[in-house]
Amino acid sequence: MPLSQIVQRVPPVYEKPPPFLARWFPPVGPPSLSQVETEGTAVVSVPGRYCMTHLVEGPESLVLVDVGSVADIPRIEAAVDWLGKPVSLIIPSHLHFDHIMGIEAAAKHFDAKIALSQVAHTFVSNGKRLRFVRGLSFPTAVRVWVWQGAPFFAAEDMPGGFRFGFPWSRNPFGALDNRVLRDGQAVPGLDGWLLLETPGHADDAVCLYNPAGGLLIAGDTVRNYQGGEWNEIMTDPAAYENTIARLEALDVQAVFPGHGPVLVGQGIMQRLHF
Repeated sequence: MPLSQIVQRVPPVYEKPPPFLARWFPPVGPPSLSQVETEGTAVVSVPGRYCMTHLVEGPESLVLVDVGSVADIPRIEAAVDWLGKPVSLIIPSHLHFDHIMGIEAAAKHFDAKIALSQVAHTFVSNGKRLRFVRGLSFPTAVRVWVWQGAPFFAAEDMPGGFRFGFPWSRNPFGALDNRVLRDGQAVPGLDGWLLLETPGHADDAVCLYNPAGGLLIAGDTVRNYQGGEWNEIMTDPAAYENTIARLEALDVQAVFPGHGPVLVGQGIMQRLHF
């Protein structure tokens, strides 16, 4: 079945200039505000302080994927207002601090629920800690930090953000949806979107996939600092090998990474590198 034709444009929403270091150091440049449309759905990508937030448009409402900082909410709100639909769900691609420090505040702000994958829900509901990445070298950490623009923690994140996404965190979400998102099943409120469990970078990592449009919201399973690459920072290398094989078998023509600009084109998954 042929994929729906996609259109990429820049939404008419104010975009904060990227940090100075992010403009000069990452090989592909900084991420920017972007909208990708296919028949029946659209994704608006908003650069945040620590990561990208992707707004997925459903028939009646929006689903947000990742909110890294409380400081990102005004920019997300501008995109939500422009799309003209309420936010029903917020889904973390994985429970690392740079993707979830703003989720609790965003859920309250937009009167939305937080929906977790089966793996993440099991750990959060039991108050357990997820495994953190292993083998992360200091040079790698510094390089990635500089490519992101060397962001320091925002003042807005100080009151409660440190309870979420760190090795010691119990992730006490207060607006959890009672529905658990399971591998291969439809995402509530989003026609044609499936949730895929993609462990490797994190045990609870997930992607959202739209087969008809060939759209993949990838979290940190895919990055784009150097033209599109698999993530060298891993929790489970063996699981990541299986995830890579699974994603390479998909028809994808637009990838929305957790960090870096949106990737558009045929054969994207086969061109990714380490």
